[in-house]
Amino acid sequence: MTSSLSLSVDGLRVIVRIDGEDVSRADGNNGPDPWHVLVPVNRFVATGEATTATIACCPSCGPDCFAVEARIRREGDAVRWEWGRRGAAREGERRTTRFDAAAYDAEVARVGAEHSWETAERRAGRLILTGLALPPGIEGVRVRADRSGTLEVWLEEPDEYQIFVGVPWDEQRPDESAAEVRALLAGPAARWPAQWHSIKGGREDPPAYAGPSWQRAWLGGLQP
Repeated sequence: MTSSLSLSVDGLRVIVRIDGEDVSRADGNNGPDPWHVLVPVNRFVATGEATTATIACCPSCGPDCFAVEARIRREGDAVRWEWGRRGAAREGERRTTRFDAAAYDAEVARVGAEHSWETAERRAGRLILTGLALPPGIEGVRVRADRSGTLEVWLEEPDEYQIFVGVPWDEQRPDESAAEVRALLAGPAARWPAQWHSIKGGREDPPAYAGPSWQRAWLGGLQP
């Protein structure tokens, strides 16, 4: 027997319902920020390889504090979820739910096309990071606008470096600004207007792909 899945966006939260039951806001939790599950890829999409998506988290801190996760896998005409609290110690508490694959795919595609939650900043971020071709080993994390009219694109070389690329942007033209940023990031990394931070403590050298204009970033700002 299969269950039904309903996904909706309420403010800045994705709400997950299984057979009509709100599993995102149970036990005082809340749904994840759309950014965490829909950008740069829709994490609810089911493939033959197991993937994960947060379906509930701490309402104050987000998924870094507490999370209920679904482990998602396509199995023929069905999609299988094994879901429960994150962490190996909770494996035995996970529940298993199966969905009709066709109905599941339609619901996941529908919420993925829902952009009512986006501000200009978030729209630009989605357009920048979705499908962005970056040098090998570098991943997009998030995009943030500040009051000076600068858009900061946060990239990472996991476990090695954080990279912050700052570019001017026009809040009234998020699509055009995003296209300009993507064109910049498609060029050589050495030419990016970037700051770098080593995730490994004590390392003084910038990434090998850094250009001469790259500056080192510190918690208190750029290196003096």
